[in-house]
Amino acid sequence: MFVLHVELKVKPGLQQALEQTYREVFVPAISPQPGFRSADLLRPVEAGADYRLALAFDDQALQQAWVATDLHQQVWPQMESRCAGFSAIGYNTV
Repeated sequence: MFVLHVELKVKPGLQQALEQTYREVFVPAISPQPGFRSADLLRPVEAGADYRLALAFDDQALQQAWVATDLHQQVWPQMESRCAGFSAIGYNTV
């Protein structure tokens, strides 16, 4: 299984907007994708820490196929617009 962790530096005051976009736009778009396993948006407990988006797919090729879709090109900018930046790291489960 392939897991992608995306660290999201949310713009001040846009935490609620990010969470709403995740629930109402991003999850419905990604859920039916081939190979999709799970999506979790992690809210930090520590003040000032970054949010983390954890996505799981059967393999990296299927995750990359999702990124290449027109739908991803519509929904990801909505998530990204609430952020000052982001970084991503992919993992394979052992």
